[in-house]
Amino acid sequence: MSHPTDLTRTRDADALDPSTHDPLALAIAAWLDSKQGRSGSARTHAAYAATLADARTTLRTLRLDLDSSPRAVALALQGWSRQSSVAGRTVKPSTVAQRLAVVSSFYQFVIRRGLLDLTTNAATLVDRPKVESYAEAKAIDPTHIRQVVTTLRQEANGSGFAADLAARDLALLRVALTTGRRVAELAALRWRDVEHTGTQSITLTVRRAKGGKVMRDALALSVSADLLAWLQRYYGSRLAQLDPGAALWPTLRHGGRTGRARLGEPLQVAGIAEMVTRRLGTHPHALRHSFAHGMRKAGAKDSEVQARLGHSSLATTGRYLAPLDRAENPFAAALAELFDGE
Repeated sequence: MSHPTDLTRTRDADALDPSTHDPLALAIAAWLDSKQGRSGSARTHAAYAATLADARTTLRTLRLDLDSSPRAVALALQGWSRQSSVAGRTVKPSTVAQRLAVVSSFYQFVIRRGLLDLTTNAATLVDRPKVESYAEAKAIDPTHIRQVVTTLRQEANGSGFAADLAARDLALLRVALTTGRRVAELAALRWRDVEHTGTQSITLTVRRAKGGKVMRDALALSVSADLLAWLQRYYGSRLAQLDPGAALWPTLRHGGRTGRARLGEPLQVAGIAEMVTRRLGTHPHALRHSFAHGMRKAGAKDSEVQARLGHSSLATTGRYLAPLDRAENPFAAALAELFDGE
């Protein structure tokens, strides 16, 4: 006699099998194929498939599915996203957000391509917990950044594990601070994304930027040098014939939080976030704020900052720059002199 769990797994497997010719199953298969095609990761494919299958299991207990009434599905997803497999345990807001993001990704894909008779993304109707306040992420004091970079350079001049870790973190921070890339975009970078024509200049291609955009960043010579120095240090002679999927930021032993990544595998978002906190003592999103403010200080127009950050709306860029505008007072020096003592 089959166990109920086995039957559920069988139904989920059938639902993901295009040979069933079910429109919903075909849509899911197309979505998963798109996800793996973009990331090139079987692990990503499996994680997305498992999350969506888990959501569908909950929906089916209520006689619903992903193509049912959006409002009914949203109510079911509300409970599912906060459901823990361990009794009495609270699901982290970040986990809730991640689950809903996966389901939302599916809906965005099928609606955009017209694969199903759907016009509403049910996941967007779910109240999401506040994971982290980006409004609290502030640009980092440039003096502090220079001090950290100087320290990392000094440590990287040595040998052994600590020096390797410093060289990797130096390259990663320099790329982040001079390109404004999101942490997830940095984590997705691979050797295939490095364009190096024999000169010292490197151009990075972010193939999975937010909103499906492809972003290219020509690195400054000094940043290119830091990245090349790290890659040559880690890969050595193998760099000339490196696999396209090789990590730019591999997980290193004792290198802080690494999530599920094993030694040598690409550093995940959690690992990069931990590194930023450890090195700079701040939220990782502060790197993008620092980039935006640095662009403004260098004389860039708001529209140019918007383009480099990959924002669809100039209003979003404005929220990054507003704290800088509020903080700076061009009359501060004159006021200080006016109200100074003898």
